Amino acid sequence: MFDKLFLEITSHCNLACSFCPPTLRKKEHLSPDRFELFLSRLEGFGKNLYFHVKGEPLLHPSLGSYLAAARAGGFSVSLTTNGTLVEERADELLGAGNLAKLSISLHSHTGARGAESYWRSVSAFLDRHREKPGFPVSLRLWSRSGGALPPETALLWELVRARYPAAGDWESSSSDHRSKELDNRVYLNQADRFEWPDLALPSVSSKGFCRGLGNQIGVLVDGTVVPCCLDGEGSIALGNLGSSSLAEILDSPGARAIREGFARRELVEPLCRSCGYRKRFRRASDGD
Repeated sequence: MFDKLFLEITSHCNLACSFCPPTLRKKEHLSPDRFELFLSRLEGFGKNLYFHVKGEPLLHPSLGSYLAAARAGGFSVSLTTNGTLVEERADELLGAGNLAKLSISLHSHTGARGAESYWRSVSAFLDRHREKPGFPVSLRLWSRSGGALPPETALLWELVRARYPAAGDWESSSSDHRSKELDNRVYLNQADRFEWPDLALPSVSSKGFCRGLGNQIGVLVDGTVVPCCLDGEGSIALGNLGSSSLAEILDSPGARAIREGFARRELVEPLCRSCGYRKRFRRASDGD
């Protein structure tokens, strides 16, 4: 059983943000037939679906029906969005019934047309959510930059504070690692920006641990199964859920080697050695 099952329903995105490397894969939406197949093959391996790896899930025209199908299958769904379409898809989100969490990446405003229009749309959704707060909303921000307020974030931060005075001043808020409640079921979560793993990047270390294949697994829009949500290019392709069961894929030599390596605190895959996010799990004995 996995805590998180990442099922990418689209590889399309309507923004090109500097912090998110664009995918080189084919841009496509997951078809209803393939969605039903993948959903059936994920049954019994977890209850918590995340509708993304790369891509903007709110772009998918069948988002509402996919949420309903997941609910019928006993799954809860968490969504991470760049926030540009939350107002437009508000009815589907607020009416889903099985939405466990909606995370809005506020740092995506740098890829949108302007902080004011971006926040106006997010605020309109938050007004609707206040009337029917059936699930938590996490306002996420890559914020900790040596205590200094990044220039590109200054206007957005003032807009957030104007709506939510509980956000406080930048210095104290950005140094606080805890989730801060701003409103009923609305939270501010701030974190360090990290480097996406990339085979072109230098190796960080051959020693270490990760929760990939431990508490999570990912399925790309074409069915490629990957160990975690950060393998946005399918560099560690373990198999394809369109042609094999998940049990078969998890028992493959590649999947077993990764799990056994993590148990020894060894990184057998080159992509894992370049992962900046994995530093969060690193011990002093793992080296640099």
